[in-house]
Amino acid sequence: MKDLKKKLDKVVAAESSVWMEDAVQFEKNKDWLDYSAEIALCVLDALHEKRMTQKALAASMGVSPQQVSKILKGTENLTLETISKLERALKIKIVSLHSYGKTFDAAVAGSSVAMGYDRTPHKISSAPTVYSLESYSFYRSGSKYNEAS
Repeated sequence: MKDLKKKLDKVVAAESSVWMEDAVQFEKNKDWLDYSAEIALCVLDALHEKRMTQKALAASMGVSPQQVSKILKGTENLTLETISKLERALKIKIVSLHSYGKTFDAAVAGSSVAMGYDRTPHKISSAPTVYSLESYSFYRSGSKYNEAS
């Protein structure tokens, strides 16, 4: 019996497993983790579309390449500041506000591109028509955020 205990002690990890704590933590944070994953996919699509590297994105955002790598894993709890840096660097709109069944995007009033990440074409009163581009939709009106620039 003593030999069996010695063999088991060799096989068993010295530290106890934390899988249960990880599972509870994931379930607790599932909502924002889903948003983070959606944002990561949106950013990856934009990088691919613009043929931009993660390193170039990091330089444009003023952050380290490691930070961009964390963002693209889709498990980072992003601040509004980081999301704004992503939007500015990629010339896209990631976050749109929805209220009472209508989409309002603050960028519509002041810029040419407002992206609502809802995957379906829709119209906003007095705003340009929405065009679908892969997994996100965007507005065009021809200024600095136009595709051509």
